[in-house]
Amino acid sequence: MKTQPQSKVIDFGQYNGHFYCNLPDDYLMWVAKPKYSGKFYKSLHSMEKNWTVPLNAKIAAREELERRGYKLVGERWER
Repeated sequence: MKTQPQSKVIDFGQYNGHFYCNLPDDYLMWVAKPKYSGKFYKSLHSMEKNWTVPLNAKIAAREELERRGYKLVGERWER
């Protein structure tokens, strides 16, 4: 697993504690998604009913996707 000192660490979900630079593209796209199908994301493993992806996580995921050469086109990330 590669690590970069300036890379940020995700602080929730199945990749909690991992660097954004090591996350798979599809997971980053989910975190950085501009719109979700419902008003809130409901985790099957959480007692919270109105949980949303934290804004700082969305920003960091978008920065990493852009670093990898992706661009947001409408509501989708494309290379």
